[in-house]
Amino acid sequence: MSKKISILILTSLFLSGIFCSCSKTLGYSVLLWSNPEHEIADGTLLKVHIKSNISQVYVVSIPGSKENFEIPLWQATEPESKSRALKQQKRFSEFEHTYARVKLDGLPIRSDAVNTSKQVYRLREDEIIRCLYRGTGAAVTNGKGNMEGEWLRVLTETGTYGWCFSHNLALFQAESFDVSAQMQDSSIKMDDLKGDSKSGDKAIIQNLIAKEWYPESFQNMIKVGRIDVNRMNPSYGFSFGINIEENAESVFAGTAVLNTENAGGSWTYTDITKKAEKEYEFTGSNLKMSIRGAASDIMILQYMEKGKQRQETLVALSEDIEKVIENELTRRQNELKRIASAGPVFKSSNYGTIKFNNENSVTWSNYKLLQPAIISNKALGSVTVSLDYFIANSLKSSYDGVITMHFTGMENGVNFLYKLTDTGLRLEDASKAPVKDGVVTARSSSPMILFFEKK
Repeated sequence: MSKKISILILTSLFLSGIFCSCSKTLGYSVLLWSNPEHEIADGTLLKVHIKSNISQVYVVSIPGSKENFEIPLWQATEPESKSRALKQQKRFSEFEHTYARVKLDGLPIRSDAVNTSKQVYRLREDEIIRCLYRGTGAAVTNGKGNMEGEWLRVLTETGTYGWCFSHNLALFQAESFDVSAQMQDSSIKMDDLKGDSKSGDKAIIQNLIAKEWYPESFQNMIKVGRIDVNRMNPSYGFSFGINIEENAESVFAGTAVLNTENAGGSWTYTDITKKAEKEYEFTGSNLKMSIRGAASDIMILQYMEKGKQRQETLVALSEDIEKVIENELTRRQNELKRIASAGPVFKSSNYGTIKFNNENSVTWSNYKLLQPAIISNKALGSVTVSLDYFIANSLKSSYDGVITMHFTGMENGVNFLYKLTDTGLRLEDASKAPVKDGVVTARSSSPMILFFEKK
């Protein structure tokens, strides 16, 4: 074989290797530092296609997008499986978009969360670093006692990881993709970032008091459009127990009240004291508060109950919760009207006749073949219907939802997956189907399927 042909073959193999590597996925990574060039925020999940140690870049894309682009290696976690990357993403979520300005020249970053561990980097005053998550480490002393603060896992803009004690860090939330530009913006008051402005602290607390705080589950339900009206109670949430207009010029004092589905309590306090950046204590009680999120819209409460530490996460919502519930009830009522108007009589030769008297009332006759396996022998044919549950996305191609039949004489309702067709109504027994947080996640094993024709 000639030397020229050998070179051509090797070149062909090399190029094919490049193109093959472009089509493969190395795994998934989490962006650690907001990237202004491509306008993506830290915490974004990325699909990694290529790693170049020569150029020190990853070639990545946002899942679902066909556009590939480069980012520096230090800006993202090592590629791994999607499930592990999602766990990393969740780990970073508490300090999402959280950066810090260094207040002390020479502040060390250490290899471990111990003040005597190896120094891996010395920070400059006013240098900006990224805060990733908190750690449990040894207390830091200054000769007079323990210093206020906590150990944080941090990342520098040059790609150095390590642990830094937060006492000399001024944490802040990035409001743009370009963190450096934000710090140079004249609208940012450095005194507020240093955390030593009493008037600034007061304004921050006043802003927190003015917000409406609800359980984190409310936000999740609104986001996915599954409003569980049994769990979304307008009385649930957290109140500072202060009328901010009446207390604008006085010390913050009152009785804070927490009321959620699984927790509750009240704490009388004489002031709200800042202990660290976005960390507060309610003076005179065991209640503590941490504020997170780019818009300071996440609250983590910590308190003692029967000798054990409890923690609750709440979010600030702008939605009118009563209106959200009202809209959901209207949606359910309209869906029941749709089913009723499609009949109102549905008949099966095996399972009897279902007659909708109105959207909430049904008469079901001749259902003996369903007793007692699905319908109790004590049940009477007078039925109240409701839509109390949702279905997982995986079931939506086959069913419209879950309808609950409340038979007179039965303590519990009977759940059916339902599908309204052109010719009738299909029901599937869901009495043994798995349910999580008000969502039927899968079908029952070997379920009974009933079909009723329109009459």
